[in-house]
Amino acid sequence: MAVAVAVADGRYRNQALTTLLVLETFILFVAVPLSSLGTTAPLFGASALGVIVTLTLVVISPGLISKLLAVLSMILAVGGASLRVSYPSAMTIWFGHAAVIVAVLAISLVIGRTVFAPGRVTHHRIQGAVVLYLNIAIAFTSAFRLIAELSPGAFAHYPASTAETVAASDMLSFSFTCLTSTGLGEMLPLHPVARSLANLEAVIGQLYLTILLARLVTLHVAASPERR
Repeated sequence: MAVAVAVADGRYRNQALTTLLVLETFILFVAVPLSSLGTTAPLFGASALGVIVTLTLVVISPGLISKLLAVLSMILAVGGASLRVSYPSAMTIWFGHAAVIVAVLAISLVIGRTVFAPGRVTHHRIQGAVVLYLNIAIAFTSAFRLIAELSPGAFAHYPASTAETVAASDMLSFSFTCLTSTGLGEMLPLHPVARSLANLEAVIGQLYLTILLARLVTLHVAASPERR
């Protein structure tokens, strides 16, 4: 009975990783740009589904501490973001963005335990690794926005009075520019901390692809039936 439950949990975790990748890709590359143009319905709908899938992944993942940390962090992130938007101040700005960063890291920890657990590397695990890669961009987006809101002028071509949805889209685009080292866009970090974080994200992005993700793909190919 216990073995059957463990097998079912593993199957559900794998499916949750794939679903989470699809939803997160849609949110980052479709819903967020649309929201900056005034169409917010896809963002709200996809975000709600993403929260449900993430909670499902957390619940069926092993480790009580990681479950509690991820759920608590998600609650803090939602509450912090609401406070930051509704009652903007230095304290709520710090709390809001810091809560999002902690939530992303905590959820990434849960996903990472599944992706890098012992056992055969499946395509679901590789998709989970891509989710972790996208989460890096999300965490750095919050860090960049924190700097921009506390220090207006920290980024060139980034107005301090930018609307919430537009700011999220612009800074997410800048974060992916750093992560992938594409060098596209007009926004430039001027603040020393912003420049340091941009360099750090670029280094992490390159090392993640060339070491961790490439290693997972290699293990998956080696374990495929046609290779035996």
